[in-house]
Amino acid sequence: MALFGQDTVAVFGDMTHEGNILSMPGSVLNFYGLRWRNNSGAAILDESSDGLSGNGGWFQFIQQRNINPNVVYQYMSGGYNVSQNGGTIFPNLRVFNSPGLILDDLNDLKISHELDLRKGSIFLNGWNLVVGHHTPGTIRNFSDSNFIVTDGRFGSGFLYRSNLQPADGEVVFPVGTRPSSFTPAVVAVKTGSSTVRTGVSDSVLAGLTQGRNLFTTSVNKTWQIDPLTPNTEMGVTLVHKLSDEGPDYEANRNSSYVAYFNGSNWDTARTRSAPVSPNIYTSGTPNKAAAFNTRTFQLPGNNGFFTSMVAEIINSPSKTALQFFDAFRNDIASDSITLRWATIREYFLRGISIERKRLDAANFDSIGFVVTKSPNGISYVPVGYDTLDIQDTEESLLYRLKVIMTDGYFFYSPIRLVKGKFVDGQIRLWPNPVRAGTVLHIYYAGALHIKAMALIDVPGRRVGYTTFPQPLQNRNYYEIDVPSGLSGGNYYLQFIGEDNQIIHVEKVVIINRL
Repeated sequence: MALFGQDTVAVFGDMTHEGNILSMPGSVLNFYGLRWRNNSGAAILDESSDGLSGNGGWFQFIQQRNINPNVVYQYMSGGYNVSQNGGTIFPNLRVFNSPGLILDDLNDLKISHELDLRKGSIFLNGWNLVVGHHTPGTIRNFSDSNFIVTDGRFGSGFLYRSNLQPADGEVVFPVGTRPSSFTPAVVAVKTGSSTVRTGVSDSVLAGLTQGRNLFTTSVNKTWQIDPLTPNTEMGVTLVHKLSDEGPDYEANRNSSYVAYFNGSNWDTARTRSAPVSPNIYTSGTPNKAAAFNTRTFQLPGNNGFFTSMVAEIINSPSKTALQFFDAFRNDIASDSITLRWATIREYFLRGISIERKRLDAANFDSIGFVVTKSPNGISYVPVGYDTLDIQDTEESLLYRLKVIMTDGYFFYSPIRLVKGKFVDGQIRLWPNPVRAGTVLHIYYAGALHIKAMALIDVPGRRVGYTTFPQPLQNRNYYEIDVPSGLSGGNYYLQFIGEDNQIIHVEKVVIINRL
């Protein structure tokens, strides 16, 4: 089959290629099927005398949902064998099918000139992708959404780029272990030339494939970057997501560096610095949620294993902290109370115990437990949670969270008060009347900042005063201790704002005895 310049051909079914395809510059073959298979002996030739040195045309892998609504991935049996350095070679290939293209078993894929990840990724599935023929070739439109997915297993597939030289500058290997984990490596060969292969796997172990997991001091990724020419000098840049930084790494990132596994352990670099952010090694917008480290190596062999870790642990990681906690009765389903909260960060968080009590009860009771969403209980980005508590009651209820770490340490959230089903009004004081020497609970229907509350007698003297911790939290529940020894009678509770102005006053009746 010959595809000449300006020819556009569409294939809607599966394709088994057994002969020769001539692909001239300007031609396009759009493949809408599920599986493309290059059998042994099949060839795709460009316009050059050797069939590989020219530009060739484009092979586009496309899925339109109105044509095949049930098809998500497309599959490729590329017919190339990296170990034998032979087989079918595409001149140019474009992925236009999200989520992408999966390499079938027992087949590698080679593209001699250009790979365009316009929409979708290539999933290696344990096999290999080669880009370039006597040159590194070109990879376009790689980003957090579109890249080469290697899988998270150690040695589970590689991206090869051919014959890197100093004139090529920095060559990006846009790889990642999962569709949500874009962690490219960048290689700059300093002298000579070498084909380089790169893969990335999840986790960093002290003995490379065994031993202690170094997730607290690393970025939890191991890159294998192999120059196939021994004694290659090259610069290595590793890009990681900020959310992959271990707790000790994040707290001591000024001492981070690219670490090399020297055969027995991970080395320590003399020069260390904080990773650079945003990540500029993307065809998309620089990503502020990613960072990179760079280091130059003279590799004696043709295998290299790298990660980013910290050399010193001086600062302790920040602890788990809550961003907010809300509790409210739903307007439509009034039997349901929604509890919502978020953590700013999590550090070895086990989970959250939800506690509830009636206003007249002595203690809180645990009514449920929510396990952390974060791997290993560690996260440096906000994590949101929500749950429902069904309470068909006219009584107002108090809620709080008990935030529990894996070592047993815990702390409590602020208390939230939820009104009963038929309780109206913007502000509620309970109990009112209140006995001297007890606690007065204040519920404000709309959350607001309160700096302090003052209890004032009829002549205007301040007989009680409570301040609230700074910085001010946006709260809808407060409590104040009513001093003992106060005479029975009418008093006034002042709400004092951030500017020390009185923003509201409520009447309180104090009694000495029931």
